[in-house]
Amino acid sequence: MKTAILVFIAMTTGAAAQTFEVASIKPSTTPQGQGLRSLREDITNGPDHLTMVNVNLTTAVRWAYKLGVYEISAPEWMATARFDFNAKSASPVSEDLLRAMLQALLKERFKLEVHRQTREVSGYALVAGKGPVKVTKNEEVGGGEGAMTGAGLVFEGHKMPLSRLCDILAQVARTPVRDMTGLEGNYDFKVDMRPYLAQVQPAAGGGLDLMGAVIPALQEQLGLKLDSKKFPMEVLVVDRMEKAPGEN
Repeated sequence: MKTAILVFIAMTTGAAAQTFEVASIKPSTTPQGQGLRSLREDITNGPDHLTMVNVNLTTAVRWAYKLGVYEISAPEWMATARFDFNAKSASPVSEDLLRAMLQALLKERFKLEVHRQTREVSGYALVAGKGPVKVTKNEEVGGGEGAMTGAGLVFEGHKMPLSRLCDILAQVARTPVRDMTGLEGNYDFKVDMRPYLAQVQPAAGGGLDLMGAVIPALQEQLGLKLDSKKFPMEVLVVDRMEKAPGEN
């Protein structure tokens, strides 16, 4: 236990001391109002760089603090304005330290202030199904990418943690989804909900309830399932954030 505490102190001390050598934050150059293209957010990172294209500020804060969709409470306007981030470190660093450096950058440029609180929530747990899990481990260095195709009914993940899949599922289910598969690291996977559209029913508030397609697609294509569950969730609350960054 003592060793673990010392390691934690060393990590947090390093994170507090290190910042990006160069960092640029500008309004997104992606044309807005053009369907899925204008909604797509791309995040790539390596040992010495972080690039975020067309991200809203909620996404930027979520990446910095490694949060799921429902693990942040933020003003609605943060999900509308979009920015391009380009940051480089002076030397190679771990992804966790890269996230800590982004936290420092957001505090410096946007005057970000946050606090944490724990809430009891009802949601889903993503767990292994009855058969084999059909995802492929990807041990390449650097961050992962995902792509939505087929009018948002096909999701392809490349070099991504299953927690990112939970983020997508949470948006479809409109409720928190937590990764409880026990599968750590990054994976390649593909979920195609189009073969199951016949099982989709109208949603209570209008539109379609895609869970009728999501549940069988997960089980048959990935060997995963969603279990209803209540669990405590720590939420990051945004107390303050400027709408435009300070000078680059």
